[in-house]
Amino acid sequence: MPSLATTSFLQRQAERALPQNPRPVLIAAFLLVLLAIGAGVAQWALAGRAREASAAIHAHVLQAEALLSAVKDVETAQRGYALTGQDDYLAPDREARRAIAALLPQLEASGLPAGRLRPLVTAKLDWSGQVVALRRAGSSVEAARAVETGQGKALMDALRQEVATAQQETRALAARQATTAARLSAWLSVLMLAALLLSGLSLGLYAMARRRAEQRATALLDGVMEHAPIALGFLDRQMRLAHANKALTMLGEKVLADGQWPEAVRAQLAPRLEAVLKSGQAQSDIAVTVPPPAPGGGLERQLQISLFPLGRMAEGIGVAAMDVTARRRMEARLRRSEARLRLIVDSVPQMAWMTDPEGEIQWYNRRWYEYTGGTPETMKGSGWRSVHHPDHLERAAEHFRAAITAGEAWEDTFPLRGADGQYRWFLSRALPLRDAPDEEAPEGRLIGWFGTNTDITEMREAEEALAAAKAAAEDANMAKSQFIANMSHELRTPLSAVIGYSEMLEEEAEELEGAEAFREDLAKINANARHLLSLINDVLDLSKIEAGKMEVQPEDFAPQALLEEVVATVGALVAKKDNTLEVAIDPALPPMHSDPVKLRQCLFNLLGNAAKFTEGGRITLSAAPDPEEPGWVVLKVADTGIGMTAEQLERLFQRFSQADSTTTRRFGGTGLGLAITKAFSAMLGGHIGVESQPGQGTTFTLHLPADLRLVRPEAEDAGVQAAEAVPQQDAPSPAERLGGLVLVIDDDAATRDLLARFLTREGFAVRTAPDGRSGLHLAREMRPDAILLDVMMPRLDGWGVLSALKAEPDLAAIPVVMVTVVQERGLAFSLGAADYLNKPVEWSRLKHVLERYRAQPAPGLALLLDPDAEQRATLRALLEREGWAVEETPEPDAALARMERGPAPDMMLVEVQGGEDSDGFALIRKLRSRPEWAALPIIALTAAPMSEEEMARLRGKVHGVMPADDGVPEELLRELRQIAATGRKGH
Repeated sequence: MPSLATTSFLQRQAERALPQNPRPVLIAAFLLVLLAIGAGVAQWALAGRAREASAAIHAHVLQAEALLSAVKDVETAQRGYALTGQDDYLAPDREARRAIAALLPQLEASGLPAGRLRPLVTAKLDWSGQVVALRRAGSSVEAARAVETGQGKALMDALRQEVATAQQETRALAARQATTAARLSAWLSVLMLAALLLSGLSLGLYAMARRRAEQRATALLDGVMEHAPIALGFLDRQMRLAHANKALTMLGEKVLADGQWPEAVRAQLAPRLEAVLKSGQAQSDIAVTVPPPAPGGGLERQLQISLFPLGRMAEGIGVAAMDVTARRRMEARLRRSEARLRLIVDSVPQMAWMTDPEGEIQWYNRRWYEYTGGTPETMKGSGWRSVHHPDHLERAAEHFRAAITAGEAWEDTFPLRGADGQYRWFLSRALPLRDAPDEEAPEGRLIGWFGTNTDITEMREAEEALAAAKAAAEDANMAKSQFIANMSHELRTPLSAVIGYSEMLEEEAEELEGAEAFREDLAKINANARHLLSLINDVLDLSKIEAGKMEVQPEDFAPQALLEEVVATVGALVAKKDNTLEVAIDPALPPMHSDPVKLRQCLFNLLGNAAKFTEGGRITLSAAPDPEEPGWVVLKVADTGIGMTAEQLERLFQRFSQADSTTTRRFGGTGLGLAITKAFSAMLGGHIGVESQPGQGTTFTLHLPADLRLVRPEAEDAGVQAAEAVPQQDAPSPAERLGGLVLVIDDDAATRDLLARFLTREGFAVRTAPDGRSGLHLAREMRPDAILLDVMMPRLDGWGVLSALKAEPDLAAIPVVMVTVVQERGLAFSLGAADYLNKPVEWSRLKHVLERYRAQPAPGLALLLDPDAEQRATLRALLEREGWAVEETPEPDAALARMERGPAPDMMLVEVQGGEDSDGFALIRKLRSRPEWAALPIIALTAAPMSEEEMARLRGKVHGVMPADDGVPEELLRELRQIAATGRKGH
């Protein structure tokens, strides 16, 4: 809880109220104190040195006076001895000299002024020694004379003067030193006092700042205690409440009975309080249940309490409490809501699952386990893969991984195995789950995926049934169109005879007398026959289009001339109902490369339609380049006739349909003209549109490319074919020939693919052709073992292909199985078909039929190794007569490379020229060293003599050893037939 950090928080706030870094202040105060102490010590040392210097100067002066006194003693002893000659007078001389010898070094070593004392003293002592020497020599006169010279006095006077000067300089130095010491002592005193004052000031300011900080911290603590949203209080060691903030007081009023903790609460807290006092360690997040204040009423509350010691000695206990009743209720509601959600998810009919952000599934609902029969343990990690159909697993997993990587929604369909072992189809969807968006992730961070699997088996079966029904209806419609297209000759021939005979009778009736009575009837017969022929021609044209037999014959032409021809042709028809025909041809209209016959028919149909539904009005034919799309032309036929409603426009281009039944009764017609026009416009690479308002007329617009090759590059003057490009297909290898080669000829790519897959699965080699002509080409080139042939195809239909196959001696023996929707079993057998199957194909029936025509199993594939071309040709002929498929090579290295490529042959013939050092023998050793080829039957053909040992080793590695120069021995034939009979394989 946040309350456990209250004390440390207040302490940090108090520290923040102090100077940002009080340490420099304390260090400075400490240094100032040290400076004051140093100044005092320096002043004391300076005073000592001054005293020492004064003592040294005084001693120097005394030593100088003692030196002068000693010199005087030498002079007195010298005079007494010179006068008396008695050695007793020399005793002071000796003592004085010894004193002088000791005093002179001391004076010079003191560092104080000593001047020329030593040379003067030395000179004085030498002169006195000379006087003493003269007297001792017995010459008192000479000694007296020497004294009288005054030299001794002069030296003594000079010495006195020098001693006085040294003493004067010493005293002056002492005075200067005393002055300097006094001045320095004064400065040190000032410095010490200043340091003491500054250090006191610093410590005083820090103490004031700390006091203010403590006051602020106290105020902050009071503020926290008073305004904190959590209840805070302090207990003394006797567990008496020493302080409580407002929140604790309010909480007490709310949950305490008569201001006292209920007995149940005290029982819950007592051991915790004791533990805190004894251990001095805090205890947090203690859940306490407070019973209702009044029995049988009120609200049971949930408190969350934390206890912490006050100070290191546990002088009391801090209490922080929060009323978490609302939170606990919310958590309980959340748990109930989660349980309800889980119940809902487990109860939905779909299987549901969730993944982590990387796509690893973490959870399945109950439906998943019920359907798959799995358990959470078996479905961990990639356990879901075990229930996927192996044919769809990798595809579905790859698509799901791609969706995970892109962070996009995923959808797929695949079969899943149920607990009963049966597969059912499911539609699987997954959506990414994201948390709330923020600045770093505006779309929210991806937290996982939620997916469902919906059983669509029944829907899929219904769709397949619907598709089958649709295909059946389309096949029936196609069969109808094919029948009508194929019956064009049979329908037109009798009508042509009727028309011809009626015209002939009309001519003969003109020459007969009294023929007027039936001449009009003959004219009616002729007119109705021609009308019927026109209707049949429309039906046959549409049927040809639907059957794919209508071809486009493009050529270069001038559209202006074609339009003039059309106008001249329909002029009488337009004028029949007092209509006016207006023509507007843009001079910029470009030359066209298209099918003029079909374009002319389109314009005839549109103008005839306008003339039929317009009376006393205006019909306009216009042609111009398309201003918005270069290379295209726009042809319009507009009239001021009866017009059409929106509902009538919807049915306008349907076959055998007019605007309504009243139109048919009033104006006649089959309703095929506009359907044919729409089909022709599509064949010409364009489209047709219409605009109409009831009572205001109709406008038809043909939008066509000026050059058909712009939209149909395959269009040529010889005619646009509906055939597909035939891909280059390799001839079957000998290994493929072993299983039988089937040629599938069908214009439908899906059917070709389906048949090829089935046949490949059954072990056949398959080649396909998209139309009859390319099928004939492949049949001549590959000589298949059987042909599957469709009937309704462009370029050359199935009947034409079947007739051509049976007409060629080299192809006539190939069995042809008709696979079509056309019900012409009798025609197929009459043209030479071996069998007849209706679409959709029953695979078991197809397999049964083709097994009858599968090539008889050959002995297998033989690999022939012989460097001699003639010998290879002889052996190849022998092997092929025995039914073997043969591959040959002249080099052992090439043979080994062929073995590495695979598939392995069923037998090898190897010529061994020489002993074990030959290439053939080395190849055999290499083959036998490989486990996959250890059992491959090998016949060795020896072309040179070999030792018995070599022959024995060779026989141990091959199936048989034959001489290569004895023609074709019977023994070789027996070996070949034995290998073919046993069917042993080398792989």
